[in-house]
Amino acid sequence: MVGLAVSVGDFNAYAHYRPVSAIHRQVNVAEGRPLPCFGGSGTGGIQDVHFLISRHGYSSVVISNIEQAATQDACTPYTELMTEVKAGFGRTMSHLPAVFGVSRQTLYNWLNGETPKEQHQDKLEQLAAAARVFTETGFKPTSLSLDRIIAKGKSFVQLIGQGADGKETAECLIRIEQRGAASRKKLDDLLGDRAPSRPDVADMGRPVLNEEA
Repeated sequence: MVGLAVSVGDFNAYAHYRPVSAIHRQVNVAEGRPLPCFGGSGTGGIQDVHFLISRHGYSSVVISNIEQAATQDACTPYTELMTEVKAGFGRTMSHLPAVFGVSRQTLYNWLNGETPKEQHQDKLEQLAAAARVFTETGFKPTSLSLDRIIAKGKSFVQLIGQGADGKETAECLIRIEQRGAASRKKLDDLLGDRAPSRPDVADMGRPVLNEEA
């Protein structure tokens, strides 16, 4: 290893710049001359993080909460829509893959933050709109109600799959279900407490009226 001894006087003469006029002349970096460092720590100083904070008033390192950022990224608008769908449809969510023509796992992937393909996004928004109607009215859809023909010879699932308005379709389904419940109640009121008669042995082989004749 080769050492080089430099006298303190020569070092100070080189390290300190002599006063010059405000405009002296432009120096090309290629000439190899040292350039002044404005705002530096000075001779013998250490330009560390604490110096930068005290000198410039800001930190040179920005620390972000990775866990919080990951949570925010995972909470996409489609995740929120799927959360509404899950709340509104409950167990009948297993019928909803038919709306998109996808697997059940795909719906849970959307619920966990995966972005649906573009052709599915509008249908998901309509499905969420229907779920909000169910939640607000307290209506609990069943497998039978979702498969019931409600308009144009189509069921709820088929209509949403073809791009129907979610809010209007949900309201139509609720009206049909309410009319059906009202009709059954009227029938129950007419029958009262009467139980249907049980067939007797003597009735076996007896001819009956054919109502379709």
